[in-house]
Amino acid sequence: MSIARIHLTLPLAIIALAVWLGLSMGGRWLEFAGYALPGAAVTGRIGLSWALAALFALALLLASSRRRAAGLCAPPLKTLWLVWPPLLYALLMLLLAWAGGWPQPRVLLIVACNAALVAISEELMFRAILLQGMLDRYAVWPAVLLSSALFGLAHTANGLTTGDVSGAMWQAIAATLQGVGYAAIRLRTRSVWPMVLVHGLWDYALVTATLPHPAEDGASILPTIALLAVLPLCLYGVYLLRTSQRAVLSQLPL
Repeated sequence: MSIARIHLTLPLAIIALAVWLGLSMGGRWLEFAGYALPGAAVTGRIGLSWALAALFALALLLASSRRRAAGLCAPPLKTLWLVWPPLLYALLMLLLAWAGGWPQPRVLLIVACNAALVAISEELMFRAILLQGMLDRYAVWPAVLLSSALFGLAHTANGLTTGDVSGAMWQAIAATLQGVGYAAIRLRTRSVWPMVLVHGLWDYALVTATLPHPAEDGASILPTIALLAVLPLCLYGVYLLRTSQRAVLSQLPL
């Protein structure tokens, strides 16, 4: 007896996004019982809300009839070279972050765990579920831009947990640009897992870069750094989705 599987459509992806936001953002608010200082959410404790959001997204993808098309599979070996530029870029940022000294080992471990949870949760939601839902209705570029814009919009909710609304807005702009690069690599590698690795390392580098220099008056400098750092990644994404490659992607099964 075959098991009926869920068809990943755009309406279902939007509903899933709403549930995911409730688990990740709402859960963080409950964890910290209100505002948390910028950085405290990723350095103070391992985030249960991110783990729950990741499990929800993974469960939905496993129940989907399009889990392979959505990227829940290993990437073809011939596409792995596409991941090296952003991966090396993230490693360079990590080396620069630690050039002035290493943070405390306990903090590094907590940040690593949270960066991994955030990367898995966000990539499964935005580059697998939401992007695939967009592709069910739109061409490649509209799907990439819309999913990236929603990725950025979701980051404005960080202002609710930190109280740094202006910082959250800058972070949203950076996340939108970052989303273009991430979506392009996800489409070209046909897998979400390379971007989980890059995303996790990227967040780890950005957060640890600001640990030796805590922000004053509760204002985080992390969004400003992120905005400057993601511009090359966005341009790389635009290059990967040039006309000749979009023609190839449009022929792949949805």
